[in-house]
Amino acid sequence: MLKKISLIEKFALAYVIIFTLIGFIWSYIDHDSFKLYYVMEDGFTEWSTVFVLIIGIFVCFRRVWLLKNQRALLFLFMTSLLGLFFFFGAGEEISWGQRLFNIESSEFFHQNNAQGETNLHNLVVNDTKLNKLIFGRGLGILLFLYLVVLIPLYRRKDGVKLWVDKLAIPIAQNYQIVAYIALLIVVQVLMASSKKGEMLEFAGSIIFLLNVAYPYNKENFMAKG
Repeated sequence: MLKKISLIEKFALAYVIIFTLIGFIWSYIDHDSFKLYYVMEDGFTEWSTVFVLIIGIFVCFRRVWLLKNQRALLFLFMTSLLGLFFFFGAGEEISWGQRLFNIESSEFFHQNNAQGETNLHNLVVNDTKLNKLIFGRGLGILLFLYLVVLIPLYRRKDGVKLWVDKLAIPIAQNYQIVAYIALLIVVQVLMASSKKGEMLEFAGSIIFLLNVAYPYNKENFMAKG
């Protein structure tokens, strides 16, 4: 089933394509300036990511409000959980306002955080960065299962569709699936930069927001009347 892509979706998709390609090319032309200006702390890509995640918070909790009398408690709980995931991502991205308010990290984060900041994704446990273990490999595995297993089953099996809709899981449209795959190939596989994680966060957050805000099963998230 083909769905019409809205103007907002087209703009967001163009935005992520253009600035991902700029980052990709820049990283090969002049990697030092790419790190210094394009993926710097509190720079363009980081604040773009934060802005997108804040929109995600609004989308999720607006749905909870609009559907509070039309959906089961499980649906509302899962949608709220997704909103909290966006909130957690935004908080982690800016180290929970530490740099904004010039807050000193505790001794624990000085000793166990790769950047000495107050956040979880840069914690180092047994010489392994949590960002790579959980937020990298873990999310990578979940994305693989989502794209390769869940979405095909959703479209073919009525039983799976019923439970996915009850759990308020947004199913990606075809163009979003292509965007996920293209991002992984361009950034994760082809990009050699040590800062490609920042590019994945930047572009991935936009595609994920499109996935959540404009899913294949959009009717499941629309209020009646």
